[in-house]
Amino acid sequence: MVRVRFAPSPTGYLHVGNARTAILNFLFAKKNGGHFLLRIEDTDRARSDPHFESSILEDLLWLGVKWDEKIYRQSQRLHIYHEYAKTLIDKGYAYKCFCSKERLRKLKEECEKRKEPPRYDKRCKNLSDSERKRLESEGIPSVIRFSTPERTVEFLDSVFGRITFPKDYLDDFIIMKADGTPSYNFAAAVDDMLMGITHVIRGKDHIPNTPKQILIFEALGRPHPVYAHHSLLLGKDGKPLSKREGSNKIRTLREMGILPSAVFNYLTVLGRKTEKEIMDLPEMVESFSIESISRSDAVFDFDKLLWFNRNYIKKLPSDELTALLGLKDEEKEVIDALKENAETLNDLKESIRLFKEPMISEEGFEFLKTVETSEKIACALKDVLEAKEGFSFASIVERLKRLGVLRTKEEILALRVLLTGKKTGPPIDSILRFIPEETIKGRLKWLKA
Repeated sequence: MVRVRFAPSPTGYLHVGNARTAILNFLFAKKNGGHFLLRIEDTDRARSDPHFESSILEDLLWLGVKWDEKIYRQSQRLHIYHEYAKTLIDKGYAYKCFCSKERLRKLKEECEKRKEPPRYDKRCKNLSDSERKRLESEGIPSVIRFSTPERTVEFLDSVFGRITFPKDYLDDFIIMKADGTPSYNFAAAVDDMLMGITHVIRGKDHIPNTPKQILIFEALGRPHPVYAHHSLLLGKDGKPLSKREGSNKIRTLREMGILPSAVFNYLTVLGRKTEKEIMDLPEMVESFSIESISRSDAVFDFDKLLWFNRNYIKKLPSDELTALLGLKDEEKEVIDALKENAETLNDLKESIRLFKEPMISEEGFEFLKTVETSEKIACALKDVLEAKEGFSFASIVERLKRLGVLRTKEEILALRVLLTGKKTGPPIDSILRFIPEETIKGRLKWLKA
């Protein structure tokens, strides 16, 4: 059975890059009738935070990404890593290293002088048993290093093809730190082995970690998973997508009123070759394959995400939108009129608020300042409202034109702002009936205030 995993570290909020990795694993499991596992890699005691873990779980469930088994937490598995580290020592694949930070710093400086990558010189690998016992008895802190064989390591990546690392690529890397916690690569390899992970689908920034994990699998006498390293996400400036930027966080997209189905769909097709863009979940599962993942990095375009969101808002039944917005059933008609032009749920909320409250949006108010005839249009509109000649968009336009205004596009847009409080939205004649006359009168007074 196919078994895949998503393994976030609870050191920050879930961002779109990691969410995309989770979605690709989730779809692969669904496509192949397998299991999708969730593993929390929380061995970094200083940076891991339960708040971030809760937020990550909440965001995954919001996206519709559900795991099939219990949640695995590395902080609860420390005894397992110690057991396997001892196994590697006993089999001659690992050893304790007692070198001080000062000595390691000097080694690094010497390598830099020779313009070589920093490498450990294997000094502690050659300690005698008596010397090792002496250092242990003196309480000298130690780490455990993997004894890296001097040979090439290669594997067949399902996205990038055959990848080969030369024999001098790795030195004797640390698998257990002095504080008793495992290194990332050791814990990941042990967990993938014990959890029966068959495929590891992750970002290509993890390719350098793969030879270390393969060597650990081999030392433990187990076959390694199939590896598939997908492309990364870039910003529109072509630079790696910032994990700290607000709009790149799933929780921020939620707060902005982006629908989970829109985020899921966009991240599903981003960086892949697909025949369609808008798809429901069964279509996304059916069309998914590792072969469809491009090797080229993909650009996360927020405007494109908004395009997806507009499409999903349009096709979402108005009663569901009404419930999402916490509105009354009788307001479904308003939703029907507004959802065609809404980019986000927040847009809908703001439009409905402006319908009810005699306010003008900041953008609309600034625009009115640029139209010389704004006050004249407002006065003329006030006269129309007081004339009681029939409150319709057609009658308003006809009366204003008789008064010598509404001759330019700017003046027509100024009228929209005065009627609806915003510069954008659906055709005014389709929504004017939902706006109380008293609200418009209040907006005209607010303009003069």
